[in-house]
Amino acid sequence: MTNIPQSRQLYIKKNVSIAFLYQVMRFLLLVLWAAVSLALSIKPPLAPTQDLFYDVPANVSGYKNGDIIKWRTPPAQLRSIYFPMNVKNAWQLLVKTEDSFGNPTAFVTTVMEPYNAIPSKVLSYQAFEDSACLDCSPSYSVLYGASMNTIGIQYEVALMEIGLSKNWYVVLPDYEGPKSAFGVGPQSGKATLDSIRAALASHDFTGIDGDAKVGLFGYSGGSIACGWASQLQPSYAPELKKLIAGAAFGGFVTNITLTAISIDGTSFSGIAVAAMNGIIQEFSSLKSIFVNQINLDKLSLFYEAKTLCLKQLGGVYHYVELFTGANPWMYQGTRFFGIPQVAAVIMNTTLAVAQSDGVPEVPLFIFQGQQDEVVPLEQPQRAFDNWCSWGAPSIEFALSSSSGHVLEGATGFGAAFAWLEKIFDGHIPVEGCTRTIRKSNLLYPGADANYRQFLDTLVKGIFGAKIGQDTDNLSESTMLSKVLAYVLSEWFSLMNPLPQPQVAFALSNSTARNETESRVFKGLGDVVRLWKSTGVNPWSVLQRNETISLR
Repeated sequence: MTNIPQSRQLYIKKNVSIAFLYQVMRFLLLVLWAAVSLALSIKPPLAPTQDLFYDVPANVSGYKNGDIIKWRTPPAQLRSIYFPMNVKNAWQLLVKTEDSFGNPTAFVTTVMEPYNAIPSKVLSYQAFEDSACLDCSPSYSVLYGASMNTIGIQYEVALMEIGLSKNWYVVLPDYEGPKSAFGVGPQSGKATLDSIRAALASHDFTGIDGDAKVGLFGYSGGSIACGWASQLQPSYAPELKKLIAGAAFGGFVTNITLTAISIDGTSFSGIAVAAMNGIIQEFSSLKSIFVNQINLDKLSLFYEAKTLCLKQLGGVYHYVELFTGANPWMYQGTRFFGIPQVAAVIMNTTLAVAQSDGVPEVPLFIFQGQQDEVVPLEQPQRAFDNWCSWGAPSIEFALSSSSGHVLEGATGFGAAFAWLEKIFDGHIPVEGCTRTIRKSNLLYPGADANYRQFLDTLVKGIFGAKIGQDTDNLSESTMLSKVLAYVLSEWFSLMNPLPQPQVAFALSNSTARNETESRVFKGLGDVVRLWKSTGVNPWSVLQRNETISLR
C-alpha cells in the first residue's frame, strides 16, 4: 500500500475493520436467532422421581457396599451447560451403599470416559448439588434436555472437563442418596466411597483399572462428601487407602449449624432451608420436633424446598431469617440447635469432633477464602488443627486472603487441579501439615495453567470437540498466564470484599428467566447442528475466511 495516498489507506483500513465487524455481527446474529428458535424439539429425559432405574430394589440387602446392582448407558447425551458434551463413553451405575444408620440402600453414579482415557487415573467429582430434591441429582443434571433448574451442576461440568482433558476418567456420584439427604455427611461420605468402589469394579465395561489411582474433588456442598469420605475411609473402606492418591476440596463445610447461622438472612438463606429439609429426610425423628418449633405460617413454604434445586432456592428464600432477626421462622431462634435431639444429630453430622470418629489417612489439599461468608474460616481451621494434632499424614491448607465463598470457588479450583495432577504423576505430597496464606490461590504453583485448560476445553467443547482428543492437556504455565494470575490476584485484593450476588439470586426463580433459559438451551443446540449441516466453520467466519448468509 506504499503507493496509495495515506487518506486512501485510512479509508481502506476503516472499511476492512467495518467489514470484519459486520461478519462478526452476522455470526452473532446467527447464534442469537438459533438460540431463541424452537425449530427442533428435544425430548427431555425422565427425572429421577419418574425413572425406574433409580428405584432401590427390594433385594438391596443381598449386595455388598460398592456392588454394582445394574448399569446402563445414559438415556441422553451428556452436556456442559447448554451444549452437548462429546466424550467417548458414559455409564450410569446403580450402586449399593448404606445410610447414616447402616441401613442398606442404593444410589446412582455416573462414569465418564474421555477420548484417549488413561485407565489408571480416576477423578471422583463431588458436585455442590445443595438440594433436598431427588430431581436435582447430578446424574440427571448432566443429561442433555434435563431441566434448566439444574444449571448449577451443569456449570460444574466445565470443571469436570479439565480432568477429562487430562484423560482422566471422571466419576460423578449422587452422594446424597435416594432420600436427597443434603447436609448429612455420613451418608455423603459412604456413598462417595462406594461410588469409587463401584468404578474400580467396572473394568469389564468401562475399562477402568481395578487398581487405578483415584483423586477426589469437591467445593462447598461437594466438600461435605469429600471431607466425610476422607474421615470415614479408614474404617468404612480401608482397602481404598492404597488407591486414593488424595483429596482436594474447598469452601470446606464441617459444621452445618455454623453455616446455617452465617447465611441466615442473606441471599444464601435457601441453602440452609434445603439442608434442614435434607437432614429431616434422613433423620425422620426430628420432623415432629421441627413442626413444634417453626412458625406454622411458614411450614408449607419451608417444605417447598424439597422440590427445588439450588438455582431456585435463591429466588424463593433470599433474605429469609430462620434463626436470627426480630421474627425468625424458628420460635427459639438459634436455641433450636440446643434441643437435645437436634444437638445429637448435629454432633453426628459434624466433622473432626473426636479422634475416635476417624482421621484421614490419605493426603488432603484444602483451599479456602479467608473472607468466606458462607463457610467461616473457623470451620476448616478447626478440622485442620484437630486432624493434624491427631496424626494426619499430609494436609496442605491453602488460604486466599482476598476471596469469599463464591470468588474462591472461581479462583481456587486451579490450585486444586494442579495439586491433583502432581499426585497423579507420582509427586510426593507435603509431609505433615502446612498452612500457607496467599493473596489469591491463583498464585498457587501451576494453578494458572488450569485456567488455560478450562477456557480451551470450554470453547472447543462448544463446537463439538472430542474431549480428551481434540482438547489439549495444558499443564505448563506460560509467562502470560503467570502475569494474568498476578494481576488478577492484586485486583481481587483491592476489591475485597466482593458483595453477595443478591440480584442474581433474586432473579433466579423468575418465570421469564426459566422460559428464556429453556429457549436458549434448545436454541444453542440448534446452533451446533446448523453449523454442521451447512458446513459453517465458526472460526473461519470470525477470521473472515468464510461468509454466511442470513435469509
